[in-house]
Amino acid sequence: MKKPVIIAIIVVAVVIAIMAAVAGVIFVNLNKEKTSITASDFYTIMSQKGYSVQDANSQFSDYDYVSQAYIAASNDYDFQIEFYELIDDSYATSFYNNNKSIFESSKGKDVSAETSAELKNYSKYTLSANGKYMVVSRIDNTVVYVDVDDSYKNNVKSILDELGY
Repeated sequence: MKKPVIIAIIVVAVVIAIMAAVAGVIFVNLNKEKTSITASDFYTIMSQKGYSVQDANSQFSDYDYVSQAYIAASNDYDFQIEFYELIDDSYATSFYNNNKSIFESSKGKDVSAETSAELKNYSKYTLSANGKYMVVSRIDNTVVYVDVDDSYKNNVKSILDELGY
């Protein structure tokens, strides 16, 4: 064979190998499970970060599927992050789906960003619309809920990343 043909075959083989490796990494990451935190972990982490964390269990006393509920308010009480630990994954999934539907129905025409992910033990929906930033994120039997002014989007994203949600 001629030298250019051999080089072309080698280049094609290398490109195919790289594409297969990238596809493998993507597949592994899509099938990777996330680790949830407990309500107690949420309380501790958010308190250590300077948030005012309130036990919200009394607000959900009529809902026997909510095991624990906490609300973490920013220092100036401009926004809050809610954390729910439910009795099992199926209730958490229903809780997630219900709140996702509520967010979707509030979209209106001014949507600047919307994302949705449904993986193994994890679901996350985010929406920036009408000057609001909304997130509902579920891992196993836990859910984080956020509905804040869009100006707090970066703060919220940062803390949710730290929490793993």
